[in-house]
Amino acid sequence: MMELSKLRDFHPCSTGLDREIKALLDRSRRERRPCERDAFLALLAGVPSLRKVPGLPEARAAGPDFFTTLPRCASEADAAACRAHLRDVYGVTDKQSLLDFCDRQFRCQEHYLDFESFWEGRPLFDFASLNRDAADFFLSARDFSAQFYPLVGHLGYLGWDISERVGHLRAALACGLVTREDFDQLAEEQIVQAQAFGSWEAYAASLVCGALYWDFRQGTPLPELHQAQRLWMDLVRTLLANDAAWDSGFWHTPEREKAYRLWPSEMRLYLPDWDGPNGCFATDRIAVDGCPVGWCYREEPETGFPDSGWRFFSGDESEEYIADIRHTGIFDLNTVCNFDPEIIPLLDAPWRSAFVRGEDGKFRPEPFELTED
Repeated sequence: MMELSKLRDFHPCSTGLDREIKALLDRSRRERRPCERDAFLALLAGVPSLRKVPGLPEARAAGPDFFTTLPRCASEADAAACRAHLRDVYGVTDKQSLLDFCDRQFRCQEHYLDFESFWEGRPLFDFASLNRDAADFFLSARDFSAQFYPLVGHLGYLGWDISERVGHLRAALACGLVTREDFDQLAEEQIVQAQAFGSWEAYAASLVCGALYWDFRQGTPLPELHQAQRLWMDLVRTLLANDAAWDSGFWHTPEREKAYRLWPSEMRLYLPDWDGPNGCFATDRIAVDGCPVGWCYREEPETGFPDSGWRFFSGDESEEYIADIRHTGIFDLNTVCNFDPEIIPLLDAPWRSAFVRGEDGKFRPEPFELTED
């Protein structure tokens, strides 16, 4: 999260909605314990599971594993009732309509990242391109969202989007509207996105902020937003106080080839206008170990590859380390900018440019000398 004093056009609304959410983040946090993938998906859908859905079992009538088990409709009559609910309320009748509905309704994090890009001085679009009505709404939504930035930072409304998407997937699987294979494929992205959260408390805060923003976009007035907040807070507190739900500390981390320092949902878009090949190389000292870039150069790439020519090193790699290709990865330039944003001003340098970071932490050019092996 950027220091508040460095933000631009940052004018948080004073609604009081942020106070109770801050209390969530001040709670003591359970140590994480590993759990299976399905249990984690059920936990991500903890809030939707507390809603009454025709054909699905309710928490009060289920056993102790309710919050860590993906439900199944008990009979064909229950499955038909659940499918009718999804059709009549959401217009969901199959996999594609489910995807279309979720993409239309649960994009609050996308909006938040637009706001954040303006606060942090790297706007993702030209504000002047908006018409008057769109500009007015953008400003009001941006300032409404600004009150939550000190609490949730870059993660914004991600918890809400994940919760709602997994909740609808959960119901669709339970009634047979999607196959298990489709469910697993669609749910995997949500599992990966959720890894940015350091705790269930952080997930809960993001979820509540996103729910309030969703209501705000529907034109809900402030007094009713406070009423809605009490509902959302009661739901997440129920889960945070239940040692069979979020208070269990259960968490599932998917396997990765390497333990990269950032998950995709932690990335910012730093290069929206980059024009040209965007591939580059960086060593694991940067991508995995978290070292800043200490030395980099840009060589002329071979044609036929999406290669920018940039090569990034921490500067403390040995010759043996660099010679082992397992210690180097191919990345999008924007990804390496997330590892170290201080390289951004260098990226337009021509071929055969090289830079080294001095003891003062600033980059300076140095002669480009590359031996052919």
